[in-house]
Amino acid sequence: MDYTEVLSNPVRMRIMQYMAINGEATTKEIAEYLTDIPRRTLYRHINFLIEGRAILVKEERKVRGGTERLLVDNQRGFVSNLVLSDATYQYLMDIYNKFCLYEKKHGENTSEDFNKDQLAFGTSTFYLDDDEMKSMMNEIYEIGIKYERQHKEKYGDKAAGKLRSCSFISAPVETDTV
Repeated sequence: MDYTEVLSNPVRMRIMQYMAINGEATTKEIAEYLTDIPRRTLYRHINFLIEGRAILVKEERKVRGGTERLLVDNQRGFVSNLVLSDATYQYLMDIYNKFCLYEKKHGENTSEDFNKDQLAFGTSTFYLDDDEMKSMMNEIYEIGIKYERQHKEKYGDKAAGKLRSCSFISAPVETDTV
């Protein structure tokens, strides 16, 4: 499996996000959190991610006649094998498709719904050295985790609010095009 197969599927992306935030979890815990996904579908995607080594089985234990697996996040190891051009293309197409689906659903009311749904996109350019960039990326990651945890504390495993997708792209600016 390559990275594009993970990026191209929103269920797998949500599982990967859950694992990144929690570090480790049982299949049951993931299912209890992602309640809007049918269990059979969820288990199929978890097995797909295990086969591709995007998540790893840390431990298996017998529970009431069945086997429970403790899973651990392996995104850093998994991402190290990606082909950058394939992953970038899939990532950008996924973002583009989300916007197209939104526009198709909302039609002429798009600008009004933009504000109501807090749909946004934009680009900011900064002069940062490598350490500053690494620090900024870590802070952005921590902000996402902070809000995910706050939401979980507030609502538990219940799906509440709108499911939102936030994307971030960082790339050096080619100075001859500025």
